[in-house]
Amino acid sequence: MIDFETALTLNYISIGELVFRIILAMAFGLILGIDRDAKNKPIDFRAFVLVSVTTCLVMVLTQELHLSLAAEGNSLSALDYAKVIAGVLTGIGFLGAGAIIHKSDDRVIGTATGASIWAAGGMGMAIGFGFYMIALAAFIAIASTLILGGLCMKVFQGKDDKEKLG
Repeated sequence: MIDFETALTLNYISIGELVFRIILAMAFGLILGIDRDAKNKPIDFRAFVLVSVTTCLVMVLTQELHLSLAAEGNSLSALDYAKVIAGVLTGIGFLGAGAIIHKSDDRVIGTATGASIWAAGGMGMAIGFGFYMIALAAFIAIASTLILGGLCMKVFQGKDDKEKLG
C-alpha cells in the first residue's frame, strides 16, 4: 500500500521551492525556445521548456534521493551526481544533434539550435540544484548569444537568421 504522507514529503526542499524551480526552468526555457521558434528553427519552443523542466526535475530528484538514502542509512556510493549530470547532458546532446541538418547546397543549419537545447538542459540542471545565479548568468549569456548573434549575422554576413519555411 502507498504511504501518501511519505510519497508527498520532500527531504531537501519545500513544495514552494520545488514549484519555484519548475516555474523558473519553464520561463527560461520558454524564452529561449521562443527565439528559436520565431526564427523557424528545427526545434520549437515546447522542446526547450520540456528539456529545461525535465533536467530541473532530474536534479531535484537526485538531491531528494541522496537525502532519502542518507536518512535510511544506505550507502551513498551508489548515487554519483557526476554520473547523473553526464547522463542527462549526453541524452540532451542526442536531441540537439537531431536539430542539425545538412542541406543539399552544402550548408549546415541548426547548430545554434542544437547547442541551445543542450544549454537549456544545463540551465535546467542549475535551477534544479538551486543555483539560481548560475542559471541566471547562463540564461543571460545564452539568450544574448541567440538574439545578438542573429543580429550580427544580418549585419556582418548579410544573412537572415530566420529559416525559410518550405
